Amino acid sequence: MAVGDVTYTDMLGGRVTFTQITDSTVRMTGQFNEGFDDPNAQALLYVGDLPPAERLDMTINPPGTSAFQYDYEDTTIDDFTDVPIRVIADNEIIAAGNPTVPV
Repeated sequence: MAVGDVTYTDMLGGRVTFTQITDSTVRMTGQFNEGFDDPNAQALLYVGDLPPAERLDMTINPPGTSAFQYDYEDTTIDDFTDVPIRVIADNEIIAAGNPTVPV
């Protein structure tokens, strides 16, 4: 693990990327371009076994979302490598992505 290490996955016509930005913080960035119908839906993004990102700044603009970013504290890139991602909107799984892959 080193600052600058990256892993990502492609899903919902977009990409979610995880970057180690400090020794104990990983930044998630992404955007989806399909799969969202309801602009008022509550969207949650689960990465592996980690709890969903709190206060995710994702805005739904059907059929996709705005760009979003979230910092996971007390984690390393290893927590985000080779893990599945699930996107849930209004309590319904709309995507379950392939495991993330390192760059």
